[in-house]
Amino acid sequence: MKLLTYLAWKNLWRNRRRSWISISSVIFAVTLSVFLESMDRGSQEAMVRNTVRYSTGYINIQDSLYQEEPNVDNVIYFDNHKLEKLKDNHPDIAYVVPRIEGFVLAVGEQISKVAYVKGIDLPKEDRFNGIGSRIEEGVFFNPNEREAQAVVGKGLAQQLSLSTGDTIVLLGQGHQGTVAAGKFVVTGIVRHPIPEWNNSVVFLPLADAQWYYGVEGGVSSLMIVPKKVGRHKVLAKSLVKEAILGPYAQVYTWEELQPELLRTLAFDRAGTLVFLLILYAVIGFGIFGTVLTMTLEREKEFGTLVSIGLQKWKLSLVVLLESMLLNFIGVVLGILVALPLILYFFFHPIPLGEEMGDLMADYGLEPVLFFSMDPYIFINQAIIVFFIAMLIVLYPIFRVFSLDILIASKK
Repeated sequence: MKLLTYLAWKNLWRNRRRSWISISSVIFAVTLSVFLESMDRGSQEAMVRNTVRYSTGYINIQDSLYQEEPNVDNVIYFDNHKLEKLKDNHPDIAYVVPRIEGFVLAVGEQISKVAYVKGIDLPKEDRFNGIGSRIEEGVFFNPNEREAQAVVGKGLAQQLSLSTGDTIVLLGQGHQGTVAAGKFVVTGIVRHPIPEWNNSVVFLPLADAQWYYGVEGGVSSLMIVPKKVGRHKVLAKSLVKEAILGPYAQVYTWEELQPELLRTLAFDRAGTLVFLLILYAVIGFGIFGTVLTMTLEREKEFGTLVSIGLQKWKLSLVVLLESMLLNFIGVVLGILVALPLILYFFFHPIPLGEEMGDLMADYGLEPVLFFSMDPYIFINQAIIVFFIAMLIVLYPIFRVFSLDILIASKK
């Protein structure tokens, strides 16, 4: 076996041009498949990231009744002492984002409209989704303002004819059926990336929202931001047994709260799979064409080796070892070629045109093509291309076993 391996290795470099043609076909296949898979995975990760950070978070803790009855009667009570203890018990937690949410009637000077109130802790909220940078007019809460204040979505502000410095009246239902009513000074107008919320959202400081709803210390949800996003399910399982949360708290992952997003991703993956299958077919025929040409070129060589006593099964084994070495070199070099390419686009996403950018902005997505650096992309695509290349090796092996020495020697 050692002798056959040595013979296979020497055969590779006896005709360097032929070997590098085979290696180049594998390099191209690996690079192209990794590039396309990284681009698709990056777009999916961006979709999840944009949706999750403005809605449920990666892990969401709520009262057990909140999903069925999403109102301020079903809140959980937390203070800074409990939050710090929770983080101490679970080092994988990066930080916690509290929110209190509910529907109210927003009243302008002449028009009223249903609005969605989000009471937030601005520093934590901004750290999570950068909402503070989306302010278009005024400021996102003025620390010098003595009156209760609000930041209104741009679409809602236009419908109610509001600008900074105006007053908005919010009417709704507070805790345990009480009337929630309050006047708030509009300190800023924000352009929310999700159009539906841009036309309905009203941001209040968390303390003001708790006062408004009559639930001091209560929140609708606690969003847990893990240090490693990919391990959010593991962290969620550990939080289920956390005594600090109390008997009525329920822990959800974003997958449980966003079934529509999961279906969208599944549909997108199905489309990508079809495209990759077509790509694999093209790659396979490309490699097969190279192998076919080289096999025909070597038939006289094969015939000579068999005629001087080399058994066909040993010759087939040499051909197999040659292909394994060639494909392995091609796969490794393909990963090395793809790595800096993907790394560059990971840090420099491809911007889309203005028309496509406006379309994606309507869905709350950034108008750029993101790339993923998930190591499994490189591993999976390398294995698939290597497997395709090894399947094609069956053809030269078949030619060796069906070789006619007399015909081959005349070529």
